[in-house]
Amino acid sequence: MIKKLLFAFILSYSFNMSAQTLNWSTDVNAAIEVSNKENKPLLLLFTDKSASNDLLFSQVLNTLDFALWSRDNVVIVKIDLNEDSTNDNIERNLNLKKAFAIDANPSICFARGSSRKGKINYQLIGKMAYKPGGVKAWLADAKILLTVTEE
Repeated sequence: MIKKLLFAFILSYSFNMSAQTLNWSTDVNAAIEVSNKENKPLLLLFTDKSASNDLLFSQVLNTLDFALWSRDNVVIVKIDLNEDSTNDNIERNLNLKKAFAIDANPSICFARGSSRKGKINYQLIGKMAYKPGGVKAWLADAKILLTVTEE
């Protein structure tokens, strides 16, 4: 019995660790290219230092279910809003925050992007925040949002 519990714990821990190692892009231009090539919308995560312990992270973004779903359905981009010296794109990121009318961190926007003559244009698909119910409820809402906009 103890061996089974230990095995289940190790298996659960390894899945959780793999979910936390998502390949979040921070280069919006590169993400738009991938998005258009793969015909997937962008998932833009607006975040800063204060948001790392938020329920959106612990119950949605750091789960295996989200990792598997995001791999197949969206191009994930982290928009870092920390105003420190290591963030070279802070001005661009703050402009994106303003353009998408983000008022709290973390926030998620789904969008399509295109680049023309060096200028990036975005088409907002919708915004989502954390809601009680965990990853399954959040993913169900995300699927509805993305399905409605495809029609």
